[in-house]
Amino acid sequence: MAEFYTKFIHETFDQNGQVSSWSYDYPENFNYGYDVIDPLARLVPNKPALVWQNDRGARKELTFGDLGRLSSQAASLLQARGMKKGDVFMAVLRTHWAYWVAALAAHKLGLILVPVYYRLTAEELAYRMKTARVRCVLTCREGPAAENVLSAAEETGVPLRFCLEQAPGFEDWPASVAAQPAELARVETRWDEPILLYFTSGTTGQPKGVLHDHAYTLSCHWGARYMQDIHDGSRHFATGDTGWEVVSGTKFYGQWLLQGTLLVYDYDRFPPDKVLAFLAAERATGIMAQPTVYRMFTQVGMDRYDLSSVTNYAVGGEKLSPDLARVVKEQTGHVLYEGYAQSEAGLIASASQRLGRKEGSVGKILPKYHVELRKEDGTFACPGEEGEIVIVADQGRRPEGLMMGYWEDEEANKRLWDGDIFHTGDLATRDEDDFLYYIGRADGIIKTKGYRVSPVEIELALTLHPAVEECMAVGEPDRELGQRVKVYVKLAQGYSPSQALQEELMAFHNDRCTGFKKIRALDFVDHLARNQNGKLIRDQFSKH
Repeated sequence: MAEFYTKFIHETFDQNGQVSSWSYDYPENFNYGYDVIDPLARLVPNKPALVWQNDRGARKELTFGDLGRLSSQAASLLQARGMKKGDVFMAVLRTHWAYWVAALAAHKLGLILVPVYYRLTAEELAYRMKTARVRCVLTCREGPAAENVLSAAEETGVPLRFCLEQAPGFEDWPASVAAQPAELARVETRWDEPILLYFTSGTTGQPKGVLHDHAYTLSCHWGARYMQDIHDGSRHFATGDTGWEVVSGTKFYGQWLLQGTLLVYDYDRFPPDKVLAFLAAERATGIMAQPTVYRMFTQVGMDRYDLSSVTNYAVGGEKLSPDLARVVKEQTGHVLYEGYAQSEAGLIASASQRLGRKEGSVGKILPKYHVELRKEDGTFACPGEEGEIVIVADQGRRPEGLMMGYWEDEEANKRLWDGDIFHTGDLATRDEDDFLYYIGRADGIIKTKGYRVSPVEIELALTLHPAVEECMAVGEPDRELGQRVKVYVKLAQGYSPSQALQEELMAFHNDRCTGFKKIRALDFVDHLARNQNGKLIRDQFSKH
């Protein structure tokens, strides 16, 4: 019998086992909830879909049958409370198993789901709620989430508020879902209508909303199959809070399309020893994590745990250092397969067992996109030449997986597209075998601990201090973090550099920000250079 995913994706292979041609096959009204999860709930109702455990020992297992039933009950609840197609639903849930149920419910109703990080401040949450015009929010009692969500929701007038536990100002989500019927009449949606809105950091202004459509869920097949080696029988673990786009690509749509089981560990501060014990006990077959996570694993000692069931180790989110790759191989006997992805486009290139790997490369360009490297003169680069990674919309058609656009930001959308060319803003070279060698961001985005940090966000916050005339945030290489946030400060008149002022400025920013945005180093400078367009030259203090 043909594998389930072949209902939607057809592939042919050459004599070396590489994809030689492929195509999508889905109806105009394709909806992941109705067309993937509900059929699997009927075909393999007792097959494990998700095994969840948290850092306090709580545990939950869901089958595909459970997913079909619970997502319909959750959708019935949202319908009963007045949510309808096109409304915006925010999820602030850490990595709780309820996220996957709520997301499927939103998809079935044609809602626009906005997943956000649970440790965002009330101010950051309010910005997202107001910008996206959120009508309903679901949160948890972990960390500051419930308190900050309630404050932001009251400020912005979000009428519907649910929490995973009883909490003042919220309706009890589990109890309300359980009281709903499991029968749900199909809500008609189209493949090209919005499904997800992710806020991602850029280098100009506030975070932008990245909008994806229903067909995006099928494009996640490529990373699951060709980077993470997911198949029927896989037991796959990936890191990442549900507030980040990485979850869609590493532990959701493609993995379930291929009938894999998700292993999810929910935590506040990452506990490498507990996670390794969890992976050993659950007989994981694959791991997907950031270099920072692998470094913590190796410090505990991956060889102290029985990971013999793991056959695929994947890594992404930050640049992988050769010394870390070497230590992982020494402790596991396996190489790390690296990849390159963006919130706007998902996975673009990957190394894997199927595609091969080369030292120093972030992987082979996946067949899902027509990718070129564009030089400054507008021509496409030849092998070995540097250029910006761009995606070509052949015959003017936006390919599946590429974002619909930024939420209500036509100016930003115009900057991304140049005719049929989509700009990633990343620089690289490629070789004659289509392996990609990443150089860096053209605009200075900071990647720390696997998170994307806008330097402009840092700068706007720090310049609120009266001692700061202007400043510039950059990413500085860091063994543990990938990059750390460093800021160069030009002081206002009447202030002089000192260690006390340095500590004061760092505390002024760090006491008010989300943890991964903290400034780790700060230097005082007399001058900050700008180019002819008035933009800061972000590499002006780089060591050459």
